[in-house]
Amino acid sequence: MSPESFDFLLSKVGPLINKQATRSRQPTPAAERLALTIRYLASADSQQSMSFSYRMGKATVSNIIQETCQGIWDALNADYLRPATSTEEWKNIANE
Repeated sequence: MSPESFDFLLSKVGPLINKQATRSRQPTPAAERLALTIRYLASADSQQSMSFSYRMGKATVSNIIQETCQGIWDALNADYLRPATSTEEWKNIANE
């Protein structure tokens, strides 16, 4: 993925996956959350392997991936991820 594509995706998804800081912890930045998720989706790495690479707990990695995928869907579904609504649309997609 090019840096420009990453920045574009981050501009769309970032506000949806950004977390508030608390007194006890600083949140994982949106850019790191997105990078972790893209790496997980693009590779054959397990979540456990991702937790070692990013020095995070397995549950944290799992939550980040789930929240970021939901953010990607929420940010992009209307413009880029619209599913086919009729049999004819499905046939056209299958023929492409």
